[in-house]
Amino acid sequence: MSSITCTINASVLKNVEKLRLCKKTEGMKAYVAKIDAKTLEVVDNEEPKGDAAQDKLAEEEQFKDTMLEEVVDDLPDNAPRYLVLSYRYEHKDKRVSYPLVLIYYCPETARPADRMLYASTQQLFATKAKLDKVYLLEDKDDFTQEWLDEKVAKYSR
Repeated sequence: MSSITCTINASVLKNVEKLRLCKKTEGMKAYVAKIDAKTLEVVDNEEPKGDAAQDKLAEEEQFKDTMLEEVVDDLPDNAPRYLVLSYRYEHKDKRVSYPLVLIYYCPETARPADRMLYASTQQLFATKAKLDKVYLLEDKDDFTQEWLDEKVAKYSR
């Protein structure tokens, strides 16, 4: 018998879908979600500011191209996160695709309770968000373009 530990906020699934439908470019697009420990809900990593104009600007900026280094720098050192990425991937035969991948970032320095909470919710998040490429990242220093390409290449045909 399985039990659901956390729920997924509708805005999270909506934002993953927005990322899926974003215009494909040369750059990388990223979306980060976290678990609100008080409500046991997967929510956007960025808290709404409460100011409609600022929130609108933040939403417009959300899916702009970014660099992998910026994504890494924004990850916390001691707390897990769910990271959804879309980026340009060139296959060995020169075909180009834009995989949408879920990276379950869980640093070894995170609290054990947080690690278990995120681990128990990861499959639900991947299923609800329709993400079939899921990778575990424990050390953000390992998160390089080579690491990402190596993981994606395993699914490539």
